[in-house]
Amino acid sequence: MKKTVLLLSLLGFVVAARAFQPPMPESLPPHIEFKYYGFYSVIDYTFMTNLNSVHGEYVDSYTLNGITAVAGWQWRKESAIGIGFSYLNDASGSFSQIPVFVEFRSHFLRNRITPFTAVQLGYSIPFGSKNADVDYTRIEEGGITAGLSVGARFAVKPRLAFNIYAGYQLIQNNSVERGFNSVAATRLPELYHNVKFGLGVNF
Repeated sequence: MKKTVLLLSLLGFVVAARAFQPPMPESLPPHIEFKYYGFYSVIDYTFMTNLNSVHGEYVDSYTLNGITAVAGWQWRKESAIGIGFSYLNDASGSFSQIPVFVEFRSHFLRNRITPFTAVQLGYSIPFGSKNADVDYTRIEEGGITAGLSVGARFAVKPRLAFNIYAGYQLIQNNSVERGFNSVAATRLPELYHNVKFGLGVNF
């Protein structure tokens, strides 16, 4: 009997304590989870620069600025596949190109902030021209491109988020023309290793 009374008293104390518990502050933000199923799209600002500037007797040092756009389908938070392109402009005009690729994207948490990875594989199409110098470099024929990005996404709404990332991009150019005194001298394949950074919008 004493044990029953003691148990009932303890239960009553717990109920009373929960009844008098202060309410949660209204200032705390609600949990926001970005959609993890269905159509997705991403638009990023992309900055890229090559790591290997020396190619034999030639020096190719460049920076590329542009946009990257991807659209695809996500069937769970860790699995999404899409197609996309980047418009990458080189100030000199020599290395400007448009990589077109297939992307596999993964997000790892259902929190407001989540890490993500994106793997891309495709073909890079050059659209640059000769620079103004008499000694010039121009990509004549593009080639395979592959990249990996690692970053974080911050959800503002279930259908709006921002992202930031860093990564690596390989670009194989099957023919790079080099001219001296405005005359083409060599046409050789070149493999460029690039580091890239970006920020953008998910929706």
